Amino acid sequence: MLICLFVTGVLIVALVRNYYYPLLAISGEPSAGTWLSGVLLIMSATLSLVAGMDRHPWTWFSVATFFLTLALDERFMFHEQLKEQIIFFTYGRNFPHALYELPVIFGACMGAGVAFLLWSQLSRCGRVVLVCAVSLGLVSVVIDILATGPVLFEDSSKLLAELLVTCALVLNVRSGKTACGKLPMEEN
Repeated sequence: MLICLFVTGVLIVALVRNYYYPLLAISGEPSAGTWLSGVLLIMSATLSLVAGMDRHPWTWFSVATFFLTLALDERFMFHEQLKEQIIFFTYGRNFPHALYELPVIFGACMGAGVAFLLWSQLSRCGRVVLVCAVSLGLVSVVIDILATGPVLFEDSSKLLAELLVTCALVLNVRSGKTACGKLPMEEN
């Protein structure tokens, strides 16, 4: 709940400061939305490492590495730079548009693999939240690849997906709790 309040509070402050240009609060590299995205990805990586202390350390280390890589990409724009290189080296040639989107497609495939790993580790409630996060992440990727829809919708979908993944991991890490907050002895 605190994470959701924090994200909402930051976005409200950013929207108030950018009253005439609300797009600047969420979209674009210097925006509050980009900063929040990095924070949520670092939180997800940290929560994954914490979960890995108890069980399946290599699975959780892999998940944490994925989130850390996404956080670094959010900050240093690696996939955008790679996309520019692909466009530069293929300029003037007749290549399909999907070639230019390979960095995004690769990241989406890695995200699907991580979602599969998370599915096997999360409780029932965590899985419901994960499905919502994957759905929103998929919307964001499709808008990005097809270059359709407003950037605000793409970035908002991505930010909500990251928030939901972080919440699913918080549900997973809660001490002494399992499916939907019940204590292990209460499940019987």
